[in-house]
Amino acid sequence: MRVRTLIAGAAAGVLALTLTACGSSSSTSTTSTPSASASTAAVLTLQDGWAKSTDSMSADKKTMTGVFGMLKNTGSTPLTITGGSSAAGKMVQMHETVMNSSGTMQMQEAKAGFTIPAGGTFELKPGANHIMVMDLVKDLKVGDTVSIDLKTSAGVITVTAAVRAFPGGSESYNPSPSMSH
Repeated sequence: MRVRTLIAGAAAGVLALTLTACGSSSSTSTTSTPSASASTAAVLTLQDGWAKSTDSMSADKKTMTGVFGMLKNTGSTPLTITGGSSAAGKMVQMHETVMNSSGTMQMQEAKAGFTIPAGGTFELKPGANHIMVMDLVKDLKVGDTVSIDLKTSAGVITVTAAVRAFPGGSESYNPSPSMSH
């Protein structure tokens, strides 16, 4: 009986390793790391996450960057992101694009944050909703990574984004008392 148990355990281990090895190593999905509790593990992921490099930015724009990708809520309840923090910058906000009184689109803080439905996704893209890291403490070079601790209704969840070159980005920002720019 003991030999059968050992053989069954060994077979299960080999099967688990085989299934793990079949995963694609070229995936660009980033994992989330909850810092609130183990119960928030994998509730939120940032797939194909990237941040705009400061390499090609003018000196006055090198103070901030946007983070983009697909946020995925794998939980069974809606998840709201209301803010965050990052070692890359002194401030993190959720930003949205709105039309101003002159008819042009401009970025501003999304005061209510972003809500991702249970089992749903929320796209972050240039010129639309995105995560803004402001008052950068250093230049972000292509190939670097940026980690962001997102404050969510499920606790603080860390996501990571690769820094990429992106030539666009002549956004207009609606100043608010909470923005230093």
